Amino acid sequence: MVSDGEEKLCGGLDNCPDGFYCGKGTANLNENSSLDNIFYALLMIFQCTTLEGWSDIQTLYQRSYGFYIWGFFVLIVFIGAFFLMNLTLAVVNASFTKS
Repeated sequence: MVSDGEEKLCGGLDNCPDGFYCGKGTANLNENSSLDNIFYALLMIFQCTTLEGWSDIQTLYQRSYGFYIWGFFVLIVFIGAFFLMNLTLAVVNASFTKS
């Protein structure tokens, strides 16, 4: 994600030290994973719910907004991925097994 020579994200602090980029005002942290636009927000929630690349998004938001953003992602993963996706698959399975 961040290679040598690039600025690193910060944002959990009031003032970013030298060599850091304040990510709180960033319109788009990682291509289409911003919460500033409702469509990008829904796309990010869907991406986290399907468990595809959610850890990269969590890392970017943790660097920008602070450590406690992990609670938001834990809720998305447990409620979204493990509960809602399994519930959807159970309904689809039940509809195909009906006689």
